[in-house]
Amino acid sequence: MPLEQAARDYGVRFGRGGMVHCPFHGADRHPSMKLYPNGFQCFTCGEHGDVIDLVAKLLGLPPVDAAKELNNRYGLGLTIGRAATPQERRKQRQAAEQRRKKQALTQALDAWETRAWVTLSSYYRILSSWREQYAPQTPDDLTKLDPRFLEAVHKQDYIGCCLDQLNGDRAQKTAFFQTHRNEVNAIEQRMQRL
Repeated sequence: MPLEQAARDYGVRFGRGGMVHCPFHGADRHPSMKLYPNGFQCFTCGEHGDVIDLVAKLLGLPPVDAAKELNNRYGLGLTIGRAATPQERRKQRQAAEQRRKKQALTQALDAWETRAWVTLSSYYRILSSWREQYAPQTPDDLTKLDPRFLEAVHKQDYIGCCLDQLNGDRAQKTAFFQTHRNEVNAIEQRMQRL
């Protein structure tokens, strides 16, 4: 269970830069708690722990009851306080495998996103340069336009829109990856030849 999701679902107020308002010490006017992938730390009151500790402290529960609460709320399929049946173990393995696949896909998407951003922003800068450098200077130039100028005119706004999509939320980035992956890879290969 991602700590950030649990914190949001249990009412922790978020600030900026991964910081949240600590719910454990009075009125936290300035966010003083940092959420990490596997834990939290308040730099004012010193509270720290993992997702189970967070929920236990928020709800005033013992850790085992907090684990049960998380299990019930998010349908984790954990067997707490008894041995798992063979069917439950199979479901747990399947769920773990799905989480691993999702995590691998997320990591692949993040790596591709970085490459795509570098590729498209570099291409955008080249198009800007071409648009200026190869623009027609005289009326006679209009009869024989440089192909780089034409490419810049036709593609620069489109590449700008692509960069906007890469700068969007996770759903936009995923959709962009699914629909534009091959195109961005082709631009990347072309950029290597320029």
